[in-house]
Amino acid sequence: MRIGEFVKLCQTTKDTVRHYEELTLIQPEKTNAFKNYSQKNVDDFHVIKELQHLGLSLKTIQELFLVKKLNGCGSKVLIDQVCKELFEQDRLLSNEEMKIHEQRNYLSALLSDLKSLNGKT
Repeated sequence: MRIGEFVKLCQTTKDTVRHYEELTLIQPEKTNAFKNYSQKNVDDFHVIKELQHLGLSLKTIQELFLVKKLNGCGSKVLIDQVCKELFEQDRLLSNEEMKIHEQRNYLSALLSDLKSLNGKT
């Protein structure tokens, strides 16, 4: 399929597709002067979006795609690397969650103090 159809199917933009091509995340076949996108490219695009949704950076995703290219899609090396990155993301999210929880507790205490002050005046 051509880029227009790919963009519609993936609900994205040509700029995004071209950026992913520059990062070698999406690699369409080139025939004559045209690029042809395959179902594999669609699947890769969805994987990229899912990993981004989980909070992984494009740089990390690029590293994972390189591991996939060198070792194969279902390889132990790739699975181990994906697990490592997801565990790290989980750790980062847990830390953020704790910070947010602390901020909310502080905010609640502050609001309570302000309500008490407001009631005294």
